[in-house]
Parts: sequence; C-alpha cells; structure tokens
Amino acid sequence: MPRTRSRPDACPGAWRRHDAADGALARFRPVGGATTATELRLLAGAAASGGSPIELTSRGSWQVRGLAGTTADDLADALRSDRPDALVDLLGRDVPCSIIASPRSGAVDPVAGAVADGLRGRVDVPGRLLVAIEDWSAASSVRGGSERSRGTRVPLTPEGGAGGAGAGDVSGQGGDVTVVINGPSSGSPTPADPDEGLLDRATEHADRGSAALLLDGIDTGLRHADPAALALAAVDAFTAHRGSAWRVRELDDAARAAVLAALREVTTPGVGKTDAGPADPTRLGADGTTLEVLPRLGEVDLPTVMALLELMDRGATLRATPWRTLVLRDAPHDAVEHLTGLVETDPASRWRGVSACVGAPRCRKSLSDVRGDLASAVASGHVGGQVRQHWVGCGRACGTPGGRVAVIEAVPRTQETSGTYRTVVRSGKVNG
Repeated sequence: MPRTRSRPDACPGAWRRHDAADGALARFRPVGGATTATELRLLAGAAASGGSPIELTSRGSWQVRGLAGTTADDLADALRSDRPDALVDLLGRDVPCSIIASPRSGAVDPVAGAVADGLRGRVDVPGRLLVAIEDWSAASSVRGGSERSRGTRVPLTPEGGAGGAGAGDVSGQGGDVTVVINGPSSGSPTPADPDEGLLDRATEHADRGSAALLLDGIDTGLRHADPAALALAAVDAFTAHRGSAWRVRELDDAARAAVLAALREVTTPGVGKTDAGPADPTRLGADGTTLEVLPRLGEVDLPTVMALLELMDRGATLRATPWRTLVLRDAPHDAVEHLTGLVETDPASRWRGVSACVGAPRCRKSLSDVRGDLASAVASGHVGGQVRQHWVGCGRACGTPGGRVAVIEAVPRTQETSGTYRTVVRSGKVNG
C-alpha cells in the first residue's frame, strides 16, 4: 500500500538506541544470522549488566535491553571485527538494515557477507528494509531439479521444510528484497562494483546457477547468476526511487514501475515462477549434525548462553533466525541433551509459533504484562499448537513476525469487554 513518511525511520542499531522504560535498547543485526562465540559472550555480558536476557527479534537480530549510554557504546566498540559477517566491522559500522539468510545453508554465507559489505556505511538505506537470501538448491537436488526448472513449487514436509538447506524458509518472512538461489553456488561472490554492470559479470559467476529476485514476496521474473550483486542492485533501485518510503510495499505504482525498469536493464528474464516459502519454517530438533532450538519468547538467558558457548567451543556454529529460533550447524552428538531444560527442542512444543512484544513494565505503551499473560496461557494449555500467535500490549504490534499471524492485542478493561485481549489476523506488521 503506497505510503508517505514524514520522518526517517528510527530503528535502533549498534550505535542508535531506543529509550525504553527499562533503559537504552541496542539492536545488532547479524549477517544471515551468523554470530560467533565472542560476539555471543559480549552480548550476554552486556544484557546481564542490564538485568535482562538477550532477545531475538522477528528479523533474526539480537536485542540488548536496560543499557546505560556508556555501556552501550562500550559494547558496540568491543564487537568490532574484520569478518565480512561481523556485527560491527573494524570501522565501527553495523549493517543499516537486516539481512536474513537460510540458516542451514553454507551456500548463502558468502552471499550474505558480500551484500553486507556492499551496504555498510550507507545512509540512504532505511532500517526497516529487509533483505533475504534463500537457498533452494539443496531442495532441488533432493526433490528433483526438473521440478525446480519448470517453476514447480517443491512440496513442504509437515515440519515446514523440503528436506534441503533452505527449501522455502526466509522467503516467507516478508522481505522487501529476496534473492533465491536456485542452483548450486560455489566460491565467494563479491559485491557489485558500482562502475560495472551486472550483465558484465555474468560469465564470471555463471557456475553459480541462477538467482531469482522477489520484491515484497512477489517474483519479478528477473534473474542473474550473481545473487549478491542482484540483491545490491535491487536495493540501489529501491533507494533511487523510494522517496520517503521505508518498505517496497509503500511504493506507489510509478515508483514501483521505475524500480522494475531499472532492474530490467541489468538482469535477464527467467523461466517459471518462484513462490515465497512458508511463514513458519521452524524445524525443531536434530537433523544430522544440524540442531534447531527455540528459546521461549526469543529470550536467551545466561545459562543458555553458557551452554551454547560450550557447544561452540566444540565446533558448532550459530545462526539466529527470524522465526526466533537458533540453528546450530555441526552440532555435537549430545547437543540436545546439553540444552535440555534450557530451550525447546521438541517439534510438538506448545511454544512453537508463539511470540510476544516485551510488554509492561519494560514498555511504557503496553497495556499489560504480555509475556507473563502469554506464559500463563501456554502453561494452562489454552495457547500453542498449529496457529501462529503474536501477543502485543498495544496497537503498534511491535515484533509481529512476517506472514499471516493471529495478533493477540491487549485492550483496556471496560464494561464492554469480556477480556483483556482481542484477536486480529494480520499478514506481517501493519504499522510500519
């Protein structure tokens, strides 16, 4: 829906904080969810000083609450690293918007890193923009490459995956720019050179297969062999024509047409159609050496951090997901037992698909202790199961995940209301 914004977005980041009721709130955007043991340890230490757990957001970011100004600055400074997927690079730059990626796929890691490298330091990219990099290549090899080449959607398992690395995961999270890797990807892609067109680089990257471009979850029909350059070109086209819009869905028809026209000049038309994946691709439990776990309400407390760090010291690598789970790649064989009682690992857990804003008393606008109310509802057996629910303390509906979700919204108690919450079915966040 076209929308005119009267101000820049105020999304918090590593250096720009939100003043919450419980202190400063800092947000750190991991590139494709990648988080090292050093970064996790620093985040947990800062969160503990503020009296809160680390929080996972609906965009796979880490959130630290209750910070003093100097503590927040010290944390951002300590996180500096020379890794392409660092939370903060050596120059002190975080990524201006969220970059999510298929958490089980190593093929997307260099792509996400190249996109991050091309975006760091840019001030024209709104913090609300969401870039997604998805790997469906493994699903093609498992289900049959001929189906994928014809544009047929690979069927999903009951757990929300197709048995492959990505198989339709981050493309269902409401991304503004989504690049889907359809074929095998090899090597480390490099970000687009501003003086070099995408088509000029086609031969160099031809061995990586075809990447499809979706804007606001809809296939544009545009393809290119270099997924990182394709994502950056889409961001460039959006920022050139966005006006005051923060999201692709806020563009009017003329601006959207201009974005597509700019992209057609540097891409080739594709064959078939690529659909967005499911809104909830959670696959809790172990799958070979990959383990996905669910911290309740996205809260990762200090004992959980210590257990994760021990597993990472033994070779596991960590990815945060936008459906508020953690994926451990190369997890030790006893990882499930190691995390028992700290996180949810059972696919039948009633906590699956249930999330909430922070609520009172940590948010001034909240009408209720949302997380306490939700925990009581789950414990009573009245909440949890197949229906995705996001509980919120006011109409702002902060933290609403992408895709269709039942938003359970707190309302003031009056003689006309029989309870303190009402249900609104939404497709992603509606208030910006």
